[in-house]
Amino acid sequence: MSDAILSAHNLVKHFNAGGWGAARKVVRAVDDVSFDVAPGETLGVVGESGCGKSTTARLLTHLLPTDRGEVRFRGRVAGTEVPLKDFRRHVQMVFQDSYASLNPRMTMLDAVAFGPTVHGLDLPEARRRAGALLERVGLDPARFGPRYPHEISGGQRQRVNIARALAFDPDVIVLDEAVSALDKSVEAQVLNLLTELRRERGLTYIFISHDLNVVRHISDRVMVMYLGEVVEIGPTADLYTAPRHPYTEALLAAMPSLDPDRRTMEAPLQGDPPNPIDPPPGCRFHTRCARAFGPCPGTAPVPALVGRRHLASCHLNTVKEAAE
Repeated sequence: MSDAILSAHNLVKHFNAGGWGAARKVVRAVDDVSFDVAPGETLGVVGESGCGKSTTARLLTHLLPTDRGEVRFRGRVAGTEVPLKDFRRHVQMVFQDSYASLNPRMTMLDAVAFGPTVHGLDLPEARRRAGALLERVGLDPARFGPRYPHEISGGQRQRVNIARALAFDPDVIVLDEAVSALDKSVEAQVLNLLTELRRERGLTYIFISHDLNVVRHISDRVMVMYLGEVVEIGPTADLYTAPRHPYTEALLAAMPSLDPDRRTMEAPLQGDPPNPIDPPPGCRFHTRCARAFGPCPGTAPVPALVGRRHLASCHLNTVKEAAE
């Protein structure tokens, strides 16, 4: 989209898995991933462990260098046209491990104030801002400001991490499994907080999670990843009610339900994902797909528009269009 606030263009990230020269092996963590995010929307990102979600998040925030491709912020290339110091004021990240992402030697007030001081704000003003942000995320600054990470709970630490991201007054926040380690009551409180902050500040979220129910609740659009590639992306309502990729169908069928008439009697998906060092040719999902046919093993599908802002990479959609 021309009005996208953040966009990924053909992102590629391979990790060395050993060997030299022709024998060198790489893990294809992210392979030619492209998407965009509109201002003010929440894009959910789902997929099995190891599909490339977290690596994509780190590429978006320039915490990892790309092998190929580029990230654009408001149409300008991050790292060149937009200096990284400026880019990181606008795009922040909240990590899954709330404890590991905080400095154990810094109090909560100092943890939130540290970033703005690096960007030139004087310490008294940074501390005043940090106190106001702690209060906004539901933590009394007089009570929690002097505490260290080990002295507060996981939910409270994650609130501090959200306050720390907000200290830069960003436009985009990437949330990598930000609520997955919390119990359900605390998770609901943090999700409500994120929803309120988005409305108040006009924030844009990229929300990565394994929990499809949470993603459905919070997201405007959903992107499905498999083995380093985007297999489907579209509006949440369309994707959940009428998925157009067999992998998306399998993920949705695996969602737990309290309805006794919707019991899962057999596993919707068999086996483990293939080795990302040596992914299968053609459609990477064909080795686990019950609906694989002729072109799947030899020809990689290209993303095709299957609805308004709804893209899917599956040969079945081409066959369906030809039949219609």
